[in-house]
Amino acid sequence: MKKILSLLLFTTLLLSASTRAQEVQLNPTSTESVSNKNSAVTARLIANTKTIIPGKSFKLGVELIMKPGWHTYYKEPGDAGMPTKIIWHLPTGFSNSELHWQKPSKFVEGGITTYGYINNTILVSEITAPSNLHTGESLGFSASVKWLSCKDICVPGQAEVSLTLPVSQPASQNNSDNTTLFADKNFETNASTNTQSVETLKPASRSKLFTYFVFAIIGGFLLNFMPCVLPVVAIKILSLLEQPDKDSIKKTVIAFSSGVLFSFLLLGLIVVALQAAGQNIGWGFQFQQPLFLMAMSALVLLFALSLLGLFDFSVHFGQKTVDNLAEREGFVGDFFKGVLATILSTPCTAPFLGTALGFAFVEPWSITLSIFAAIGMGMCSPYLVLLIAPRYLKFLPKPGDWMTKLKEAFGFVLLATVLWLLSILYYQIPAAAVINFTYFLLSIAFAIWLLNRFTNLASSSKRLLIVRSITAVLLAISAYLFIFKNSSSFLDATKSSTNDNTSSISNKNESFDLATLNDALRNRKTVFLDFGAQWCLTCQLNENAVINAKAIQDKFRSLHVLFLKADWTRQDPVVTQLLKKYERSGVPFYIIFPGRSPDKPIILPELLTQDIVLQKLDEAGPSLDKK
Repeated sequence: MKKILSLLLFTTLLLSASTRAQEVQLNPTSTESVSNKNSAVTARLIANTKTIIPGKSFKLGVELIMKPGWHTYYKEPGDAGMPTKIIWHLPTGFSNSELHWQKPSKFVEGGITTYGYINNTILVSEITAPSNLHTGESLGFSASVKWLSCKDICVPGQAEVSLTLPVSQPASQNNSDNTTLFADKNFETNASTNTQSVETLKPASRSKLFTYFVFAIIGGFLLNFMPCVLPVVAIKILSLLEQPDKDSIKKTVIAFSSGVLFSFLLLGLIVVALQAAGQNIGWGFQFQQPLFLMAMSALVLLFALSLLGLFDFSVHFGQKTVDNLAEREGFVGDFFKGVLATILSTPCTAPFLGTALGFAFVEPWSITLSIFAAIGMGMCSPYLVLLIAPRYLKFLPKPGDWMTKLKEAFGFVLLATVLWLLSILYYQIPAAAVINFTYFLLSIAFAIWLLNRFTNLASSSKRLLIVRSITAVLLAISAYLFIFKNSSSFLDATKSSTNDNTSSISNKNESFDLATLNDALRNRKTVFLDFGAQWCLTCQLNENAVINAKAIQDKFRSLHVLFLKADWTRQDPVVTQLLKKYERSGVPFYIIFPGRSPDKPIILPELLTQDIVLQKLDEAGPSLDKK
């Protein structure tokens, strides 16, 4: 699962704007490979020597040549951008040093600082040759290069570059035509020139750690009241009421809490692993992946059918075995409810949680996991109280027939959750693929009905085998027709993540990108930047109940505020970097850049009210440029 998630995130980050290498003959003693010259950036592999001398060192460099106006990024890109990455492919016995970088240029646009290169740059490694080489043989060297180039827009690119050099004995003159090029470059000698980025990696103080742990626990507790997770929490409370005694209630609480804690720790481990693999991700990253949404839709559908009384597989065992299975399935079921509650809580951040997560995503792995564990403890806290103080059980309502009806009603709530997940999927893959997947979900529901309609505890082994075989065949046919036959459409990344990235309430309709934001801030416009996603229910509630309210619209118009919506429905490295700049790792996130002082942005809470937004807009003041 980790590998699949990593591959999906990596593919989303480096879309089809990448280029393939083409080989070009440059001189009779060595060959170089140059990337596609029609792209914004051309890459080539060069050396400071014409030949390789056994046992000696030489330099290999990847030169990036940028078209006018374009730039690439330094190893510490700053508030936005992505560092250039090189993977060397060397012959057996050769070794390479760490990359040597030129000192970067500093770019400041609208309060956003980045570090990178314009025109051209060379990234160099010192290569050491083994001493057992044979004179006259030719050896090939290559490198996989990945970069992000930006002008008015940002375009990821990649290339495979190569170079062939012959082996010779020491000679009086072995320098290549590129020797001067290497010598003229101003390579840094210190570990970094970007002190701002380095500071974010320093260990946090104990008092700061304690503060963020408290925020994580409070934020986890508040997740119980977020719209995404309320159906599962309500079902959990019902399951507590069904227990016959205090011991059974304790077992249920332990199982549910274990599921929550396990899920948060596993999520933390996935985050750590993906960050170690070079991925720039944030809270709720899994909801940016169509395959995850499809899996969740199927799981929630099964859970809904179980509440409606259809998901009850029969077994043909003795009574003692049935009792043992029931006890085991009760623990597994409660554990799974904890897992499901955790997964459904991740699309949005709660108050205090955004701050804690923003801190966790930039800290060492041990602190990251500790913060995730604290969030899990906060989410479990209302149920753990029943373990510590069982006297509070008397405040729970008495069980009765009303519980069965309410549980069935929650089954329909979960069916609505499936529709919500499908609506998110609509913004990530073609509509035809969503319809096909809906048919597949229908076949799952039919299969569950078939199993429970034609089997029961008294069914013979032969009947069970026949019914289950028919069900398996139907599901396999359905999966082939509706999913595997058109599998490419489920990974189609060409569809826009939103129908409209602008807002009708803005004084001037503008699509969000970094260049638009920078241009607005340079012109001293007041900008309201809304970070949201289609899978974030809190975002949708804030937008419909507050941002789109007439009073807010009128205030935007009167102050000539430019409204920009940074959509995070799918992975976007620019949006992720901007969130990271303001120590956030998830949505919703709202920030106002005052026209008179764009370097002093105003950050709004995750849960908005009209009074809060109106107050902050008045505090920001009108745009100085009212065009």
